[in-house]
Amino acid sequence: MLRITFRQLEAFHWAATLGSVNAAARHLFVSQPAITARVRELEGILGHALFARSQQGVQLTVAGDELFQQVQQLLKAGEEVERRGGRLVPPLAAGLRLGIDESQHL
Repeated sequence: MLRITFRQLEAFHWAATLGSVNAAARHLFVSQPAITARVRELEGILGHALFARSQQGVQLTVAGDELFQQVQQLLKAGEEVERRGGRLVPPLAAGLRLGIDESQHL
């Protein structure tokens, strides 16, 4: 069973936020091929293209936009845990789940 990693989500998040794999690589101080590999691994695990790629950069697909919203929530939850000094808040104590609605055909 393949598992999603934080590095994959982080690479995806910054590529989506900055609109460019190269910009995400610079932001995270890693190579562009490393970001590309992480995003492709994530796409492979999820079974969906997350970006439409072009010379101008990357744009989220429908599946990518759905995942981006979930990653935003995850990052906010992480910031909340940090803010509280590592004490889990009730919604996180029960678990955190990421997913894409597979009932929609892309």
